[in-house]
Amino acid sequence: MDDPPRLWTASVLAILLVLVLSWIVSIVKYRLAYSKLHGPLKAPPFSMWFGSIPAIVSLFKHSPTDTHPMATMTLLYRKHQLGSMYILDNWPFLSQRQLVINDPAIAMQVSQSSLPKFWVYPKFIGHITGMKSMILTEGAEWRRARTLFNPGFAPSHLTTLVPSIVDDTQIFCGILADLSESQKVTPIDDLLANLTIDIMGHIVLDHDLNSQITDNELVGAFRSAVYWTPNSKLIHPIFNLNLVRAFAQWYHARRMDNYIRKVIRERLALRNTRAGETKVKPSRRPAIDLAIDTYLFSDESDEGMSAHSIGTEEFEQVCIDQMKTFLFAGHDTTSSTLCFIYHMLNLHPAALEKVRKEHDGVFGTSSSTAAAIKGSPKLLNDLPYTTAVIKETLRLFPPANGSRDGSSQFTLTVDGVEYPTKNTMLWPNVHTIQRRADLWPQPDDFIPERFLPPPHNFQEVTKDAWRPFQKGPRNCIGQELAMLDMKVIMAMTLRDFDIKAEYEEWDRALGREKPGEMLDGRRGMFGHRAYQQLKATAKPADGMPVRVTRRKNMGD
Repeated sequence: MDDPPRLWTASVLAILLVLVLSWIVSIVKYRLAYSKLHGPLKAPPFSMWFGSIPAIVSLFKHSPTDTHPMATMTLLYRKHQLGSMYILDNWPFLSQRQLVINDPAIAMQVSQSSLPKFWVYPKFIGHITGMKSMILTEGAEWRRARTLFNPGFAPSHLTTLVPSIVDDTQIFCGILADLSESQKVTPIDDLLANLTIDIMGHIVLDHDLNSQITDNELVGAFRSAVYWTPNSKLIHPIFNLNLVRAFAQWYHARRMDNYIRKVIRERLALRNTRAGETKVKPSRRPAIDLAIDTYLFSDESDEGMSAHSIGTEEFEQVCIDQMKTFLFAGHDTTSSTLCFIYHMLNLHPAALEKVRKEHDGVFGTSSSTAAAIKGSPKLLNDLPYTTAVIKETLRLFPPANGSRDGSSQFTLTVDGVEYPTKNTMLWPNVHTIQRRADLWPQPDDFIPERFLPPPHNFQEVTKDAWRPFQKGPRNCIGQELAMLDMKVIMAMTLRDFDIKAEYEEWDRALGREKPGEMLDGRRGMFGHRAYQQLKATAKPADGMPVRVTRRKNMGD
């Protein structure tokens, strides 16, 4: 008679063997399907067992491991000459294949579609923006949020709020003056993030967050929520399993919601709905007031946006989540881009001199700039070279990227061939598109003249090739505000201060090897120590440590 323990062990081993063999067969079938799917498309080197992962990992021998994935994909594109679109198979780190799109025309096929945002977005930023954010919602729910806040971000309306942007920037100038006195090397990204958050508080809520001069509950909760964002390079849930993170995300989201809800209720209390009038000063109409107008005074036919169709609590939550979204976007786009603007202008003194001369011509002396902008905000439209500098910086260092979920009903057409997108992430890689040598001569060089009007332009810009704010109906609602913020801040700081990145001193203070060096690419990208780190979004490495020096302005 057989020994029962041995029979039991043999049975377990047999079951495990069957499971392992089944897993191997499924992996082989999944990997073999890869070749069929990508068809004539070029592809990076492929491993039957590990898919595209080894090809990507090999890049980190000469690039930072903490960089944003969009920059890593540009290296992959260049190393293997991958063409306008290629497919990746990164299972198990990502459960879906990815079609990476490097061509503006193909990217527009995605941008103009009604495909939903990639399914992982809520898992990675939902605790920051809220689930009713216009970044995450689809269909009628997205249209409702976008329509509520479109009036508050219209260029004509933003112009009326320029004085508050100037006031916030004057506080920032005072902080720069203090840094010039102390000569302390300081990461400027946090300072700029505080500035843009204060601006957003005034533009959207007409509320003083004062994050530049003191601690603020909302800003503290927001930064904590960003800190608890999981690693988006490891999308498989097993790799990001953290019970403490789940609680922290819930707690800080609740703190943000409670703070913003109180402010919104204060704005609602200022409304005299019975008379259809407002007690808010007409000269100071933040985006929330325009949204309240739409909510209170729209008729029943207005696509679910009026008080007739949604309750006050739902309206409040929609507004709360948009405010968190605007904070996230301002913390993301404007502050990061300004860091790189200061850095690139410091590295290119001829371009910096052109910007300063332009500002002298438009605003007069630097001491009169604030008054000039407040008195005539339209002067900000007379800055072609400043605008070109902003656009060129956004080309080289796009602050964010977007992706969509594929569908059985949607195919991508490339060179006459249709590619299915079911169970596939569609990734128009802005970073690669904006650094393609055939679209942008000298693609890694800082040449603001690309964006000057003819005949002074360096090149003709290919249609839809510049896309840092995305394209199509779901482009960035805050792009006009971002451009306005950056023009004001540049005009009020560049003639008074020299702002220089000091990575060598920063590295030395932290005890790092070979301070200031790029370590054969492992601590820098595309010729710059100031590469884009992945910190929920693409942020300048180490927050861009700088030394600020006050200039002697001969014209004042």
